[in-house]
Amino acid sequence: MPHQSFSKFPALALILTATCLWLLLTATAGLAQCPSAEKIAEGSKQLAPQGFEVIKIEPTPIAGICQAQVKVQGRNRLLYADGTGAYFIVGQIIEAQTGRNLTREADQALNRLTPEEMMRVDALTGFAIGKAEAAKVLYLVTDPQCPYCKKAEKVLEQMAEKGEVSVKFLLFPLDFHKGAKEQSIAVICDNKGLTGLHEGYNSENQCADGKKKVEDTVAFLSGKGISGTPTYIFADGSYHSGLMQENQLRATLGLAPVKTPEPPAAATTEAPAAPKPAQ
Repeated sequence: MPHQSFSKFPALALILTATCLWLLLTATAGLAQCPSAEKIAEGSKQLAPQGFEVIKIEPTPIAGICQAQVKVQGRNRLLYADGTGAYFIVGQIIEAQTGRNLTREADQALNRLTPEEMMRVDALTGFAIGKAEAAKVLYLVTDPQCPYCKKAEKVLEQMAEKGEVSVKFLLFPLDFHKGAKEQSIAVICDNKGLTGLHEGYNSENQCADGKKKVEDTVAFLSGKGISGTPTYIFADGSYHSGLMQENQLRATLGLAPVKTPEPPAAATTEAPAAPKPAQ
């Protein structure tokens, strides 16, 4: 069909012009709900002298609050701002009804490990428990002196014994745990596994391969923003830092929940009987 001028169809031209104007105003109104990337980048200089690289800005479930994805030292981070960009909020959004940490979920989705990075994680495994053919595979980043890691390891050991999961351990000694690095290296060099970890095993055997594996583990995971233990790394590249309750972990793995025993009924305290009136 040959191109024709809209001047021959004034009514149609008016309708199209009005429609385009409405669409433009609607789109502009939607964009106006959140500040521009430039506004966020400029304001972020108050948080860090060099400012942040702004990747994406989008609304949150909270009216008037926007979520900005920024790059900080090579890692994706989240911060929140009002609709004008005049105020920043650094913290976490918790869904009151469910207790879900929406900030943590979004942060972990942004920083999900790639398939290539998961191959690197697997190569850094210090030791493993459970059947290799188990349907579920999980990596636990742990420290020999971390008390919360002990709780995580106990649950995972029970699950592995049932054949529900294969667990691979990455040793990540924290700087403030004196001797944890040497313990981690000794456990790897002497093949002491989870038993050695639980018993606080240590030795003079600080073999080069073990030392390199521990140092490479710390360097790689720190570069991905993982800085604490325990951290659970799942087969799809997602991860969770901090101790998980067993049923929370099972739900993440797609396993049926376990029944928890009901707490005993509280003892009832009776009020003392009122004294009888004197006869």
